[in-house]
Amino acid sequence: MKQAKKVNQIVKVENLSTLTMALEKAHQIIKEETGAPSVTILVTRNLKGRKGHFTPFTPWSTNEGQAFNEIAFNLEHFANGEQLLSTLLHEVAHSLNFKNDIKDCSANQYHNAKFKSQAEALGLKTLEVKGKGHASTELTEFGAKRWSKALKILTDALALTATGEGSQKPKGRNTNLIKAECGDCGNVIRLSRSVLESGVSCKPCKVEFTEA
Repeated sequence: MKQAKKVNQIVKVENLSTLTMALEKAHQIIKEETGAPSVTILVTRNLKGRKGHFTPFTPWSTNEGQAFNEIAFNLEHFANGEQLLSTLLHEVAHSLNFKNDIKDCSANQYHNAKFKSQAEALGLKTLEVKGKGHASTELTEFGAKRWSKALKILTDALALTATGEGSQKPKGRNTNLIKAECGDCGNVIRLSRSVLESGVSCKPCKVEFTEA
């Protein structure tokens, strides 16, 4: 297996199976305590801007007829284990509600009070997002303590996994743009990180854009 350069004396490996296996182990810990349904874990770089996603149906099945939901993660959004665990618990909350025939999210991703209740029971803090209900979640101190073993597994795996930063890409137009926002008027633009770091200002407000 090829190895990436050392970062803070930790050798990062290219193979994302390291983190996939860690997510599976963390999910198993949560599953055993909560009774959450079995799922297939998918690691990707394309979820249309979302950090994670739970499928409200069963796209996977075994030859014996056992069906599985799917939880997918976009690894470009995670800087630490707390963020990754928060998203895992967010999707587990959806899976528990799905198992119990509780509708907690609409087709346009509005997360209702039933999602809020299940998410908070798992150790998350929910925040309201305009038009999306209680869609934003953060790991609480209680959640970090309750799932400390899962958190360590994810933190260690994330430190060992290259998730795209500093990777070599083919020459040409860079389509991996980030979102930046004007702190005054709220105007949003997309641009490369290097351009943003060079300093880009909102003309009407004369305020520099910052990463959203």
